[in-house]
Amino acid sequence: MRTVIKFKKGDGFHGQRFGIKKSELILLDTMREMIADGEEGVKVSDLSQRLGITPAAVTHMLNSLEEEGYIERLRDSKDRRVVMVRPSAKGQEILEQGKKEFMKRFSGLVEYLGEKDTSELIRLLNKASFYFKEVAK
Repeated sequence: MRTVIKFKKGDGFHGQRFGIKKSELILLDTMREMIADGEEGVKVSDLSQRLGITPAAVTHMLNSLEEEGYIERLRDSKDRRVVMVRPSAKGQEILEQGKKEFMKRFSGLVEYLGEKDTSELIRLLNKASFYFKEVAK
């Protein structure tokens, strides 16, 4: 249990360098991931459902991200009553920087572990993931 806690607390990229919380960074990345080609943005209710948190919690995080210029809100072109959200250029920049840092750290881990241990780690993480999905059913 201590090892899992230490791993969870790792010093990975969490957004602190940009003044946002880890949860806000996850929301921003999820938002980007959910926006399909040709779409302007994503609805708050859809973000809420994907993340498994209340629309109020999503709105609270969006307000904070908007104040810092990391997201944009816009009206749906098909229904003006619907508000869509998307990462701004500044938000996209954070996500790209985070991706670069993550890949750099991950590459370092692979180099440190070597091919055999990396394969074993992947196998065990997939097995653990399967277990937790089964337990959640």
